[in-house]
Amino acid sequence: MHNRLLINALSTVGQVVISGLTYFFLYGIWVRELGAKQLGIWSIVWTTTYFAAMANSGVPVGIVKFIAEAHVQSDMLKARSIITMSIGITALLNLLICIVLYFNASWLFHFLISSPAEASTAKKIFPFALGAFWLLNISNVFLFTLDGFQANYLRSILNIAASFCLFISAYFFLNQGLWGIALAHIIYTIFILLGSIALVIYYLKTPFIFNFSFDRKLFSDFFKYSIKSQIASITTLLYDPITKFFLAKYSSLDAVGFYEMANRLVTQIRSIIVTANQVMVPKIVETSITATNNYQRLYTMMFRLLTIVSTPLLFLFFFFAPFISLLWIGKIETFFVLSLYTLVIGWYLNTLSVPAYISNMGIGQLRHNIIQHIATAALNVFLGILGGYFLQGYGVVSAWATSLAASSAILIYLFHQKNHLDFHILRFEGDYGFFTSLIILITGASISNYVLFINSTHWLFVLGSYLVIYLGWLAWIIKNTPFILEMRLRFANLRLK
Repeated sequence: MHNRLLINALSTVGQVVISGLTYFFLYGIWVRELGAKQLGIWSIVWTTTYFAAMANSGVPVGIVKFIAEAHVQSDMLKARSIITMSIGITALLNLLICIVLYFNASWLFHFLISSPAEASTAKKIFPFALGAFWLLNISNVFLFTLDGFQANYLRSILNIAASFCLFISAYFFLNQGLWGIALAHIIYTIFILLGSIALVIYYLKTPFIFNFSFDRKLFSDFFKYSIKSQIASITTLLYDPITKFFLAKYSSLDAVGFYEMANRLVTQIRSIIVTANQVMVPKIVETSITATNNYQRLYTMMFRLLTIVSTPLLFLFFFFAPFISLLWIGKIETFFVLSLYTLVIGWYLNTLSVPAYISNMGIGQLRHNIIQHIATAALNVFLGILGGYFLQGYGVVSAWATSLAASSAILIYLFHQKNHLDFHILRFEGDYGFFTSLIILITGASISNYVLFINSTHWLFVLGSYLVIYLGWLAWIIKNTPFILEMRLRFANLRLK
């Protein structure tokens, strides 16, 4: 079991790294060849398809939990029933929403995009984006099934292969402009769909992965659990989509494009951390079923580990933001750099709530997770309108980061209150020096990056200095944080078992 968790975590990290590098190079190519405005149009189009997620009914969360239970109980008939129900719900309801979106595309894009020509372009490629999104949602049923079976490594292998497929397709259709991006995503989603079906068949060792006999009780239990997650699914439509829509209204399509790049960069590296932790959901489900009740100990360990790992990884982009802009865009783009600063802080604080969120998922207590989603959505809309009105694009991005941080604090507080946990348990030896050194580096980097923006003549020298300082800081926190040594010993023991 421990070796499986380790393999799943490592393979998931590898998958996210490859996927992140793929998008890093793709976005660099797209912004240089097509321009930030064209990338902004695609971002608006693809984000609009997220409204089709309203039809998911919380299915992804339900799949992982119920498949994990079936796996623990060795009930493959139940697992096949869950796959069948999930495919039916996802395919039919998503199709209905996609049809509604298609027939409302004209006024929607003219509302979001001020230029009639660019709004018309968005409308033309929208059907391709809807098709890709529909296929991707069906594929996710099979991918989440693998997660429930704790076979995340198979999912990771497929996603790595799919990343190469997307890169090759996008590069091949580059001369087609936005049409090329849309076609590349269609090919990418077909690849994932066929691959995910094949992997589920491989894991179950049979082509008969569906069960068409109707189990009323199982459907009722699955539906009740999933519908709770549906509220969270709907509120996510007021997350990134609303932020991009506000940017398009209060700023420009160029701002949408630069925000998309900054957000993709931060969320991709965050995914390395979060998805590695998500392999713990089936383990927490198993723990709750076997009544060993040690999920609180798992929560404490996950929180400390996330803090240690996410701090240097996420703030790496804060320190090196101007150099990333030079490499990726070709110049120090102010809006991109400031967006990167803001998003790093917002997503970092949000990441600290992940252990509480995952623990709630594992034990089936979703009320507090829903409260977090609602708080994030409500704050993003309210603060986004205020920020956009007074500070244009900068205000919109700041509103999103503030919403992430505030709602995460609410979730952590509610989790500790419900489980009667003292906040002191989250501390680790050496944490004072850990965070003090971080604040010093943030302050120093902010000042020196501002100076670099004014005069970038000696940017290579500054980059070299940053690397030395950053690596020195990493060595210092590794040496002065005993919890890191403790986790290294634990992973070493896992490999020996």
